[in-house]
Amino acid sequence: MFFEKMKNLLVENLLVGICNPDRNSFGFVIRLFDYLRCKRTTRGFALQTQTSKRFYILPFAFHLSPYPFCFLPFTFYLLPFIFFSCSEQKESEAAQFFLKGNLQLQTRNYENAIRYYNEAIEKKPDFADAYCNRGIAYLKQEKIQTAFDDFNKAIEIDPKFSEAYYNRAGIWVEKGNPEGAEADLKRIREVYKDSSDYYLKWGDVKFYGYSYDEAIAQYDRAVVLNPKNVQALVNRGVAYFEKKDYKTAQIDFSTAIQIDPQQHFALNNLGLIMASQNNLPKANLLIDKALSIDPVNPFYLNNKGYVLLLEGKLETAKMLIDRSLYKNSRNSYAQRNLGLYYLKTNQNSQALVALQKAYDLNANTAEVHYWLGEALWKNNQKGSACSIWKLGERLNDGQSSKMVKQNCR
Repeated sequence: MFFEKMKNLLVENLLVGICNPDRNSFGFVIRLFDYLRCKRTTRGFALQTQTSKRFYILPFAFHLSPYPFCFLPFTFYLLPFIFFSCSEQKESEAAQFFLKGNLQLQTRNYENAIRYYNEAIEKKPDFADAYCNRGIAYLKQEKIQTAFDDFNKAIEIDPKFSEAYYNRAGIWVEKGNPEGAEADLKRIREVYKDSSDYYLKWGDVKFYGYSYDEAIAQYDRAVVLNPKNVQALVNRGVAYFEKKDYKTAQIDFSTAIQIDPQQHFALNNLGLIMASQNNLPKANLLIDKALSIDPVNPFYLNNKGYVLLLEGKLETAKMLIDRSLYKNSRNSYAQRNLGLYYLKTNQNSQALVALQKAYDLNANTAEVHYWLGEALWKNNQKGSACSIWKLGERLNDGQSSKMVKQNCR
């Protein structure tokens, strides 16, 4: 009975659409197939992407904010026939370019996708879907501001375009504006209330506000809705790590790898937990596997360097840390590891410079208080060393607390 009703409604709207080629007429057809395919409204695309290496300076590769990417093949095949039956030539041409752009986006040929979306927009300047999907292509090229402008334009054309709000929320997070992300997510709550990825994105917003308990609560909801949401498992694991709940973090990373053995974010993160447990052979195995999948990832290069430092292979470690910093000079953990290398090679003044930079970039960097205090002490700045160790002690850094007891009154 349900599908019979849907069929009747579809036929009615197709007949209307053939003679009245406005967005809303065809929007029903698209939304109908969206509902049957995805159980939620999706006219354009909302993108799933692995963009963590841009976002957060953690030792972990934080798999941030995958936009739920739901390709709708029914929509692709249906639209050309609707538009080709209409008299408006530009509408028909815009639809053809749009569909070609979608196919290029699906095959990751982003430059060609953008070219087709440009053509679609030239034929139909108020084509909000084309702006939204072009924004996704720009995101994949890491042209963040350009993508942001396209999502804004899509929303300007259609203030109810939920996918554009969803995609824009991810950019607000990257821009360090969680308030903007929250506003966009609240606006589309009803549309995405049954979406696992919606709560994943909420978790990311809370994570960036250092509200780890709230982030975990949102990731929990994402995992309940979809127990195989690997991104939610990885991000929740990072949040648990930040809370120093390493056992639970390890469980989440291990579960993610069981679901997807090629999940290099989880492989890398689990490798670091193995390193913290001094299981260096296992750490090397896991991080090497992550690097085999993404050999130029600056986080993985740095983490491999860190394990080599622990193994005493200092010069090979230094080479990898330098490569990591060349790709991302604002990685506080790479700066910390560079400082650790200099300490181990008795280059104390250079160690102080690197560790101070790590601290300035992110004072929450693991063990940075301990190592910065060590560098200050070796540079005869003992008062400053005690001050930084005491600060670390207040943050429950066990090594800093030990140094305070040994060296500071």
